[in-house]
Amino acid sequence: MNNLIQEMEKDASTISENSLGKIGAVATDIADTQEEISKLKEQLKTKEDYERKLSREVLPSLFSEVGLSELKLSDGRKIKVSEYYTATPLKENRAKVYTWLRDNGFGDIVKNQVTCSFGRNEEEKASGLLSHLNEKGYQSTQREWVEPSTLRAFVREQYEAGKELPMDLLGAFIGHKTTIKSE
Repeated sequence: MNNLIQEMEKDASTISENSLGKIGAVATDIADTQEEISKLKEQLKTKEDYERKLSREVLPSLFSEVGLSELKLSDGRKIKVSEYYTATPLKENRAKVYTWLRDNGFGDIVKNQVTCSFGRNEEEKASGLLSHLNEKGYQSTQREWVEPSTLRAFVREQYEAGKELPMDLLGAFIGHKTTIKSE
């Protein structure tokens, strides 16, 4: 053991000051680069928030004031303001959302998955799972969900049909967005 420690000390003493300086310089460069990346990400987030406000609030409001939904600019770009739908229920509301959907005749959009894990050579137990899950005492989990695109489409369909929806429960929002296309 002492021999190993002596060899390690010998190896450490052979590292030149120049090598340590290079290591320190590279480590500093990494830290500076990480800080710069962090600042750029924050700037990007700020710019994205600004674009979102212009696209979803300012321009749709201006279009609404003059009664437009579409406009073609002299440079060939086409600006269109249209509705968009989102539906992202809070995690703590998901069970209530699934209950509401089932109680109101829309249970077919709720997916339901039951899984159970088995060890090696337990194929027989796995094949009997569906009919005897609770009786056999297998550790199982159940996952229910609605695909985000399905829920979004559901909200759009119901809204366009004039149906009342629990928007807060569904985490649903209907807004306007601007699309600018170059020709």
